[in-house]
Amino acid sequence: MYLDDKKSHRKFLRMYIRRIRRTLTFQEQYTAAQLITNKIMTINHIRRSTRIAAFIAFDGEINTTLLIKALLLMHKQIYLPILIDSGSKCLLFSRYTFATPLICNHLNIYEPKWNVRSVIPIEKIDVVFVPLVAFDSSGNRLGMGGGFYDRTLQNWKHQSNYIPIGLAHDFQKIPTQLLPMETWDIMLPEIITPSYHLIVDTH
Repeated sequence: MYLDDKKSHRKFLRMYIRRIRRTLTFQEQYTAAQLITNKIMTINHIRRSTRIAAFIAFDGEINTTLLIKALLLMHKQIYLPILIDSGSKCLLFSRYTFATPLICNHLNIYEPKWNVRSVIPIEKIDVVFVPLVAFDSSGNRLGMGGGFYDRTLQNWKHQSNYIPIGLAHDFQKIPTQLLPMETWDIMLPEIITPSYHLIVDTH
C-alpha cells in the first residue's frame, strides 16, 4: 500500500467508524456502558489498582460515566487527561473526584479543572484507559489522528508501572488486513469492549 493510499484509507476508516459511533442512540450507549463497566469490575488487576486514568467520552466513544462513578465508589483514585500544551502532543493526568468541576478545552473535550497539586506523572498510575477509533485482534490501535495518546504512551513498555487498556464498542474491531498501521501507532496489550476482553502479546 502506497503512502497516499494508506493515509487515505486511515482517513476513510476514521470517518466511517466515527459516523457509526455518532448514530448510536442513548439507550445503545447506556447499555454498552453498563456492560463494559460490569466487565471491568470483574478484572482482578484492575480491582487491585489504586490509581486509574480514564477519559470523558467524546464523539460517540464508549461512555465512561458509569465506569468512573463505579471506580470512585470503590475508592479508586481517578485521573483524567488534560491538555497543557497542544504543541507537545503529550497528555498530563489530573485527579478527578465527584466534586471536581469539568471544563471544555479547545478541542471541545471535557477535562477536570486542575492545579499543579492535582497532576500526577503517568509513571505513578496503575491503569490508563485509552479511547480509540478502531483496533484489531493484535492490539493495533487507530486513534483520532491527533497523536496525543501515541505520544503519551510511547514509552509504556519501558515504564512497567502502568498498563494501557483500550476501551471500545464491539463494532470498532476490524480485520488486521483492513487496518493500515504507522510506525508511531501504539499497540495495546489489552482492549475491552462490552462483549469481550482482548489480551495480546505486544512484546
